[in-house]
Amino acid sequence: MKKYLAIIIAIFMLSTVNVYAQTMSKYGYPEGYKPNKTVNTLKNTTQNNSVSSISNNSSSGLFPHRINPAILSVNNMLSVSYSDLGLNYGEYNDGAVSSINNKYLDTDNGFINGFSISLKNTYKHLYSKENFSYYISNDTYTGYIPEYSGTLSNLQFSYQPFKQTSSSKIYNFNWKIGYMLPITDKFVITPYGDLGWHIWKRGDNTSQYAHYSNWFAMVGLLTQYAFTPKLVGDIDFGYGTTFDAQAKEDNNASGGAIYCQNGDLSTCLPVGINEDTITFDLGSKAIYNLSAGLDYRFYKKFHIFADVNYERFKYGQSSTVNLAPTSLYNNGTFVEYLYNSYTEPNSVTNEIIYSIGLGYSF
Repeated sequence: MKKYLAIIIAIFMLSTVNVYAQTMSKYGYPEGYKPNKTVNTLKNTTQNNSVSSISNNSSSGLFPHRINPAILSVNNMLSVSYSDLGLNYGEYNDGAVSSINNKYLDTDNGFINGFSISLKNTYKHLYSKENFSYYISNDTYTGYIPEYSGTLSNLQFSYQPFKQTSSSKIYNFNWKIGYMLPITDKFVITPYGDLGWHIWKRGDNTSQYAHYSNWFAMVGLLTQYAFTPKLVGDIDFGYGTTFDAQAKEDNNASGGAIYCQNGDLSTCLPVGINEDTITFDLGSKAIYNLSAGLDYRFYKKFHIFADVNYERFKYGQSSTVNLAPTSLYNNGTFVEYLYNSYTEPNSVTNEIIYSIGLGYSF
């Protein structure tokens, strides 16, 4: 069902490519669009308060109201913003490691700085938004590392708490296509489809390196209200699924041998052990986000805006990947094979993003 949802949304978006291309030419604008003239669809709007926007739509049918020019100004805009992304990532224990009395095997937490570039266009009632964002900073990794003690004949094994500063790089790209429905002269709702791609490079240049990626497909509802000819507020909710999620990890032990003397662990010497890279296929899970924002046109076609966005998604547990076993020797005599098996556990990601930016409407 999730794959069918993604396919339906993708087909819907691709079918609008030709229409979207038209919006970038002077012939693509609806009848009545006058970029440099006052729009008179709002009462008591003077030349000083006029917006360069689209006055369109018929005044009959199921939705008889015209789309508010202040909302259209916001929806035809190129913008850039500065953002702080609050990251909260956790890998569930799920009872896999009974000796760790914690809900999570490890977590990453912290605020990551970044920026976003967005382009919004309308053609008659059609709405399109493309957004790219990039974040880079340090966060705090908290987890456990294995610790061995005793002798080969009486081996003691435990997990010890471990914390370090880790680096993160996050890339996001998404494309929304929707249809604007004017409920009143000031209120517009826009059902939409959303297709995007997410990358998280976790722990670059540290022992906790991993590279996560996924596609996602959502359907949602954008609501916009024009408080004044210059001030527009919005609330946006989307829900869908991740798919084609993967995790690529380095530093996984494979093959080689460990040589020990007299059963003493302090004498053990690893030889020829590889550090292989594994790509895990992760399960598809639900994703949803909720955002709210305000946009103020402060000078002619220039806007300032601020918004907050909360997003939550999960990855499903991967299958087990088996690498070449490591041979264990004591005083030159083979003892046993140490099997190297790896699994990426269930995980959850929570992100809250605070943004402030500037835009130019056209």
